[in-house]
Amino acid sequence: MSSVDDIGSPTRASGPALFRTVRLLSRRPTSMEQDRLIHILVVQAVGGTAQSELPDAEVTIGSVAEQLKLDPSTASRMVSDAVKSGYVTHTPSRRDSRRKVLRLTPSGEGLLARSVEFQQKVFDDLVAGWPAEEAREFSRLLVKFAESVERM
Repeated sequence: MSSVDDIGSPTRASGPALFRTVRLLSRRPTSMEQDRLIHILVVQAVGGTAQSELPDAEVTIGSVAEQLKLDPSTASRMVSDAVKSGYVTHTPSRRDSRRKVLRLTPSGEGLLARSVEFQQKVFDDLVAGWPAEEAREFSRLLVKFAESVERM
């Protein structure tokens, strides 16, 4: 048996470690606005799509659904709630009047900034005792891993 197949090897232990990490982080009490988790998902999808696309790209409910890997009806309900709560606005598309173009309000931009800051603080706190080079390398690999997961 090769070391990659060895049950004690770091490679073999990584799958269980991943799922243990997700489970523990999902149960961790946070100071982030837990009651606004749906709003955070929406503003990150709207803000993330707007930043990653061309300047004239239209962020729509469909692009939110695609980014969050949700069906369009669920994304539509989430976006509607974010609109009612004042985080997102929608206007008819100039390209297709059946579609709504989504934009963050100043309140939505604030929620986006706070959520990104909070997420970074959680990461920074978790690797605070690590050597700086290991924390940087883990950060780089974690971003690469997340990008691979998003392509699934």
